[in-house]
Amino acid sequence: MGKIVWSSAYSVQSGYLDHQHQILIQIVNDFNLAIARGEGKKIAYPILNRLVQYAEKHFRDEEKLLEIARYPAEQLNAQIREHEKLTEEIFRHCENWSNYGQEALPEIGRFLKEWLMDHILTSDMKFSKYVANVDDKFLSAK
Repeated sequence: MGKIVWSSAYSVQSGYLDHQHQILIQIVNDFNLAIARGEGKKIAYPILNRLVQYAEKHFRDEEKLLEIARYPAEQLNAQIREHEKLTEEIFRHCENWSNYGQEALPEIGRFLKEWLMDHILTSDMKFSKYVANVDDKFLSAK
């Protein structure tokens, strides 16, 4: 599975969120690299745990930044639901890994990569015009 390389095309016009997206990309890359090296069984769970913890932080930050940016409530609620759905899907994949072992790892890696890129390029791009130039307001509100 190919490595995700950050591109300016992935920017949502928020340096803060872009940095968090880069960290999420790195975690997904770490997961897929571990699988490619045959180390998935040994380190898949710690990486998935790191991903879930960081994704939850990222989702909270993103949602707060969207509130500060006055993102329309209906769209914000849709974003929150998508975040909840992703968290549930990651847990479902973790259960698959627990039940099926190492053979489930490539599927999990594909899911993570496809989801992350789709989420950034589709869902998150919708709010880029709202979050441009609000990083300072967000950081001062933290």
